[in-house]
Amino acid sequence: MEDKMIELARFNTTTEAEMLVSLLHSEGIDSYVRDAILSQEFMGYADIGGAKVELLAKDVKRARDIMRDHGYEISDEFEETVETENSEINNAEYEKNKASLSKTMTVIIVCLLIVLALIIFLNKLYK
Repeated sequence: MEDKMIELARFNTTTEAEMLVSLLHSEGIDSYVRDAILSQEFMGYADIGGAKVELLAKDVKRARDIMRDHGYEISDEFEETVETENSEINNAEYEKNKASLSKTMTVIIVCLLIVLALIIFLNKLYK
C-alpha cells in the first residue's frame, strides 16, 4: 500500500489544487495535480471531475492533518479512500470519463468541420 497513489482532494479550479500542492510541498510532502489541463480546458463542458491532488498512500494521514490545520474541509468520500483502497473504482471512473470526453471531442471536431465546409461552400457560391 505504501507506494500506491491516492487521490487526496478534488477542486473545481487548477489554482485551488495548486495551492494545496504548494502547501503540502512546504510541509515536505510530495504531491501533484492530475487533470489540471483538462480541468482548465473543459470546465463546464465535460465532467472530468476537476483538478485532483494525488500523493503516496504513506503520506495521506499527515496530509489530511495539514489540510485540517489550514481550514480545508475533507469530504467523507476522501476519508474512506485509504481504508477501502478503491483504486479500481477510481480507475473505472477515470476510464468512463475519458471515453465520455473522447466522444465529446469527436462531436466538437465533426461540428467544426461541418461549419468549415459550409463556410467554404458559401464563399465559393457568392464569389
